[in-house]
Amino acid sequence: MSRPPAGAPWPTAATRLVVLLGWPARHSLSPQLHNAAFAEHGLDLVYLAAPTPPGSVAGVVTALGELGVVGANVTVPHKEVVVDSCAHLTEEAELIGAVNTLAWTTDGVLGENTDASGLKAALTAEVAVADGDRYVVLGTGGAARAAVVAIGRLGGELTVVGRRRHAAEELAGLGGRAGAVRVAAVDVADDAAVTEAVGGARIVMNATPLGMDGERLPEPFHHLTAGQVAYDLVYDPPLTPFLASARQAGVPGHHGLGMLVAQAAVSYRMWTGIEAPMGVLSAVAAAALSERARHA
Repeated sequence: MSRPPAGAPWPTAATRLVVLLGWPARHSLSPQLHNAAFAEHGLDLVYLAAPTPPGSVAGVVTALGELGVVGANVTVPHKEVVVDSCAHLTEEAELIGAVNTLAWTTDGVLGENTDASGLKAALTAEVAVADGDRYVVLGTGGAARAAVVAIGRLGGELTVVGRRRHAAEELAGLGGRAGAVRVAAVDVADDAAVTEAVGGARIVMNATPLGMDGERLPEPFHHLTAGQVAYDLVYDPPLTPFLASARQAGVPGHHGLGMLVAQAAVSYRMWTGIEAPMGVLSAVAAAALSERARHA
């Protein structure tokens, strides 16, 4: 799997492929991260985005297997539907009910979910989390599913805030099965309950796409105070209205780039059997995000 010597033509007919399946997929930083890591280790692999329309993912996964690809990442809106294309699921993917990483093995397609482990690693590194920390998570989609599992693995207290009470309760239960203590669910329309939940949390997390286009979160999320931490899974733009409000209040805030890098490292190890070059991944991610912000 080694690349040709320096100066030799590359890629070659022997170069193997890793892809990103999503719709859209052109905005992702994953190709830059993984191609830099492949180059660092001299691996004859190339990572490309493969925009895959809804309804097409099963056929694309089958075709990729015929082409002999090494692996794939899976992003919205395919993380749940691609489960049906997997011959085997890891314990984490089965618990979350979604897959973001595929590996083609001799036993068929293996589905993994690296989002929860990536977020757990990022929270541990960036926020100095402790057992029993109180978390509020806004959202009930795929990102929120990974978030509640990560919080469960960290032994946190969890409240899920969502537009659909039933979905919020289901996610709170998922967090409980992953290890969270004292789980609860709150309807986002209940202003008093949301205010109480947010005010009592140490780590307040946005696990929705809100903020990517300048949207504000429900108002209590914009009134954090000393002792709290704002954590936004959105990383582009790096300063959402949620994080801007936190900064104005002197509250530390973190965006989702750390999670992206950490989950990419888990995928990388799965495909190559090699520990990812974390310094390279982090530097490339930060530089790419800075360049985007400069041209925004």
